[in-house]
Amino acid sequence: MNKKIDIPLILLAIAGFLAPLIGGQVSVEALAMNPGGDPWINALTGASETPTLSHAILALLCTAALVIMLLQRKILQVPNTTFSGIVMVLLALILTTIGYSSFKGVSLPAAVEWLTYGIALYAVVAAGGRQKGPTVILSAIFAGCVLLALLGIREYGSMKFLDPTWRIFPQWVGPNAMAAILVVGLFLGLGLSINAERAIGLGIALGCVAIGLALFLTQSKGALAAMLVCMALFGSLLAFWLPRREKGRAMATIGGTVAVIGLLVVAMSMQSKAAAATQAKPGEKPSVMTPGDRFVNAGASADQSVGFRKLLWQTSVKLMERNPLGSGIGTFQFESARPGLTTQTHFAHETYLQLGAEASALAPLLLLAAMACWGRLLLRGGSKLQSHQNVLRASVFAAVVSVAIHSLIDSDLSYFGVGLVMFLLFGIGLLLSSDAVAPEYLPAALRRVAAAGIALIAGFMLFLGVTEAARAQARAFMTASTINDAQSRLDSLRSTAPWDAEVWYLSAQVAQDQTARLEFAKNAVAAGPSTRNLRFLAKIYAGTGMYSDALGAIQRAVQVDPNNLSTLSLLKEIQEKMGDEEKAKQTLQSIVDVEKTQYFKVRSLPELVETLTFAARIELASKTTDAKEKIALLQPAVDGFKQYLSLTVPNVVRFAHNTDGALPYGGEDLKSAEAKMLEAATAAKTLAEAYRSVGDLVKGAAADADAAEFGKPLDLPSAK
Repeated sequence: MNKKIDIPLILLAIAGFLAPLIGGQVSVEALAMNPGGDPWINALTGASETPTLSHAILALLCTAALVIMLLQRKILQVPNTTFSGIVMVLLALILTTIGYSSFKGVSLPAAVEWLTYGIALYAVVAAGGRQKGPTVILSAIFAGCVLLALLGIREYGSMKFLDPTWRIFPQWVGPNAMAAILVVGLFLGLGLSINAERAIGLGIALGCVAIGLALFLTQSKGALAAMLVCMALFGSLLAFWLPRREKGRAMATIGGTVAVIGLLVVAMSMQSKAAAATQAKPGEKPSVMTPGDRFVNAGASADQSVGFRKLLWQTSVKLMERNPLGSGIGTFQFESARPGLTTQTHFAHETYLQLGAEASALAPLLLLAAMACWGRLLLRGGSKLQSHQNVLRASVFAAVVSVAIHSLIDSDLSYFGVGLVMFLLFGIGLLLSSDAVAPEYLPAALRRVAAAGIALIAGFMLFLGVTEAARAQARAFMTASTINDAQSRLDSLRSTAPWDAEVWYLSAQVAQDQTARLEFAKNAVAAGPSTRNLRFLAKIYAGTGMYSDALGAIQRAVQVDPNNLSTLSLLKEIQEKMGDEEKAKQTLQSIVDVEKTQYFKVRSLPELVETLTFAARIELASKTTDAKEKIALLQPAVDGFKQYLSLTVPNVVRFAHNTDGALPYGGEDLKSAEAKMLEAATAAKTLAEAYRSVGDLVKGAAADADAAEFGKPLDLPSAK
């Protein structure tokens, strides 16, 4: 007799498999979809243009599983009351932040994603069961991580000839985020391998090796540290829970897998060194570059990365002090520059502090309380459970703790793939525990209401994903200069998603009528008063001669990001148009003063040197006739341009000669770099004249040499 197909379990397994593959992107200001691209194909391949649609697919799978369970006439398993209560309060708190968020178009999808985490937890507990369910879902998550690892290894194989230190992140927003999910997959795979028959266990162990190698290629030091800590925890739990006769195989599986990963890493490094030696000229010292260089030769770049993170953490604390209720879930990206410590950054690189800044200090406390309660439920009663169950418990516990640790240095739960998997593991951990779930009978009417509400959440997330995809298509039409198509798409979006600031911003960009453009820009600011939207509105006001309104808009932008150089530069231009030369000069000096701040000194990308302060120095120097004052202004500008030439220009040139077509580097392209070098050469010549006027011929000659260096063509074969 055929067994009945367990559809809810299959849906959850599919979600678990896809989460590592399509859950790694985050929504950013509208990206352009490739012309003719299909949104659904993009979503199913984890494309960066349609992250919310990808997340909606995962949400639909989890929601469908829970809805099916609710509509069946069965007694449902539900999580422990205490743990469930903490999670529900956390989700309710996050949901309330939409009400006072100034960026509802961002907070809405972020809050719905958190609600999906909760739905996934209840779906697993309701549909997973205590027998095959946990193993099926864990195997699916592990399989997704293995496939992700193989994609990453393939990516490194195609990039290592251009950059042997390339950090992999296929279908993820960055290598650190990808590393977090790989660590989870590694522990799940080790647990499954220990429990499996010998031949199957060997195959699973090979998958663990692939994950371990990919983890190394992400070069994430934080993820590696979390893995080592949790590997010790995993081994300790197995040593405590397993009978003596079974400990040997478990430790052999762990030790053998780790040893093979280590051997492959060493072999890869030796191969890279050998390749460097064969490419070196006779008598020349080989230039050794391997992925491991980032771990052992981090240098100033790593120091700057750590310094930038510390500033983000300080920023989070200051934002909590400024607004104890939080600014709204998902809004850190817009508020992050307000304290003046860092440039605007999407995430705080710390889950708990970011939650505090967005949803009040109560949110991270609730999250930590939920983790602690879950851990207590999972760990108790181990002596009463079977060995295979304890192995899975230990692997799930180590995986969740790895995310909790890595969340101290990255915003892991803001990556939907990591967050969804973590809440799936919460549910699986409860099922594997001795008494962490309980049967609950719900009346049919209440079940139907709950099913309808849950389905509504998933449907709304699907709507948000489709809206985001339509924005990306509109941007693609704009890029292709098919303005009528873009306008048609945006006309529809304005009526269906009036809370979406990006829709209004794009509408203003393509509007042909100046009155309509101004109205759309004002609506963009009303829906999302970001620095970019306020600058855009100020430019439109200034373009129509409404300088007082332009000044008001740009001053609001300065409040949001007081050290933003583009904003201060526009403020200076508006002040000049208003005829207030004294204020404009003061603003120029404010731009120069930004150089003294950590905001300027500690950059998220050390290789990307900002030059607007140098331009301000040059302009201030043009307003004075005093040679010493010119020297004091221009010498730091020339030194700064030398940094730009040595750090930024090589990357600009490299991206300009990308085999798949020229790409900008941090917003810079070859044309803008050449213009800046021309400006630098002129400044260096003026500096040389100033030095000679005060009798310093040596420094004058040095400035002339700098001018000559700045004047060299950038697009040289040696730079490619």
